[in-house]
Amino acid sequence: MRASKCPVCVHTGKYEFSGTDLMFSGDKTFDYHRCSSCGLIYQYPIPSNEEISQFYPDAYSIYQQPRQSSYSRRMLLTLKNTMGYNHLEVPEKRRFFASFRRPKPVHNIIPFVPGGAVLDIGCGNGEQLLRLRSIGWRCQGVEFNEKAVAICRQHGLDVHHGDLKSAGFAPESFDFVTANHLIEHVPDPHALMSEIARVTKSGGAVLIRTPNSQSIGRSWFGSDWFANDVPRHLMLYSSRNLQLLAARHGLELEMMATPVKPKLLLRSLDYRLGNTGKPMEKRMLMKWLAMFYIPIASLNGRGDELLALFKKR
Repeated sequence: MRASKCPVCVHTGKYEFSGTDLMFSGDKTFDYHRCSSCGLIYQYPIPSNEEISQFYPDAYSIYQQPRQSSYSRRMLLTLKNTMGYNHLEVPEKRRFFASFRRPKPVHNIIPFVPGGAVLDIGCGNGEQLLRLRSIGWRCQGVEFNEKAVAICRQHGLDVHHGDLKSAGFAPESFDFVTANHLIEHVPDPHALMSEIARVTKSGGAVLIRTPNSQSIGRSWFGSDWFANDVPRHLMLYSSRNLQLLAARHGLELEMMATPVKPKLLLRSLDYRLGNTGKPMEKRMLMKWLAMFYIPIASLNGRGDELLALFKKR
């Protein structure tokens, strides 16, 4: 296998692994390289836009109707009491023991900005935008799949059909920009991050969520790791190379977390065993056993995802 150039730092990359489309039972093999400097794992050669479009059948799950368009009462309490969403009206809970429950953490969000504008890039079916709209944000989205855009518009969302560049937003348009499980699908990460920085207001926030190439789960399952998602995931990031990419476009790291997803462990096990019957995550015993994975994967920041919050200088 010949060497390649890393899409993030342009250092030399060499062959890491090969895989097929396990989600949709594809038989074509795709090769991935690892950068010798920053550690980025990336598909090589990078496919064309036309080829990439073929990786996403309409059966792709994110293109279904949204299932949860608002926050739970426990999450609303967290937003109201700790994140500045004082305008929210939270329904009372009459059960006695409800008052002793811990507040529910709320991810993928920042403290409230009055009159704030948010952009969700790769918004899929609009579920995240619907939740943000329900708590007072002015929402816009970008999505390349026509079916997903139609679903968003059914719910009254302002969503551009295409990529971020073609949306043509004015500079510094948004207080908050989110990209949940998007960047790993993008063939030119610098072009994306440059445009994200351009449309984000000075002092604004950018939140990126993506699989963690340094996760314990990936070290266990290798090419069978569910979040490899060959061939849709063109790149797999670590904390280091994601920070490097963002810093080159004026985005400073504010917070980095590595959430643990036991369901990824069980889905990876399905792939490893070739299980086409009842999924492991639907089996109560396996779900219970998978909970032991949480403390293991939480050690040393080796959870399944990266949740990174950046601030524009």
